[in-house]
Amino acid sequence: MYSIGEVAKKMNITTRTLRYYEEINLLKPSYTAESGYRFYSKTNIVILQRIIALKELGFQLSKIKTILDQKNWENVFGEQLVLITKEKERLSYLEKTLRLSQHLSQIEKDLSWENIFHFIKETEEDRYNKHLFLKQYFDERELDILKNPSLDFGGRESKELVELLTTAKEQKNEDPESLKSQHLANKLVYFLENTFQGDSALMEKYWKLQSQPPKEGNLFILDNDVIQYIESIMNRYEAKWGKVGKSQSQHRE
Repeated sequence: MYSIGEVAKKMNITTRTLRYYEEINLLKPSYTAESGYRFYSKTNIVILQRIIALKELGFQLSKIKTILDQKNWENVFGEQLVLITKEKERLSYLEKTLRLSQHLSQIEKDLSWENIFHFIKETEEDRYNKHLFLKQYFDERELDILKNPSLDFGGRESKELVELLTTAKEQKNEDPESLKSQHLANKLVYFLENTFQGDSALMEKYWKLQSQPPKEGNLFILDNDVIQYIESIMNRYEAKWGKVGKSQSQHRE
């Protein structure tokens, strides 16, 4: 027999946890002395090991109470895997939505909660319909290019895009022909060429979809004045250096 203190030390848990397990009828000591001291048998230890292992595997204590004597563990673990997979998907979506909200706050400064609400309330059906719409608008080769993580607004790899859009927002009142504006245009060209693999036709289709976005195809959210500023600096850049989509790397500043 082991005292409650010995069991707690052996299993690296607290005596308070053991008392709680007793309180909820999850694990009762084999013997409780008149003095109140609790003692645990080797069988208790085996059960406790099982409880701790199941808890580490993500099972709730209420679930553990019902499966301790389970014989078909394959089904039990299979059901838990399904739950964990769903939770991973939920957390992944939550992570992306939080990052997207962070990016919006960086770009907008005065955060538009309407935009965040739009993304949070987007349903699985909404995302599927958006996917169907994009399949109508882009061919398979183009869709493959658009999978570039740099365009995944809210993704980890979209940092450069967010920084470019933030700069555009900050200097939207600049003269499109100014050095500052054309420096930004140069950065945008370099980003677009790398992201779209130099496909100027795809760049135009993508930007057209953004600058006049139907509800289903909204790729990221920008104010009209920012969109107009980007269009103006890119037009000036193209007039000076030629069509975007050709190799412009030699013009980088």
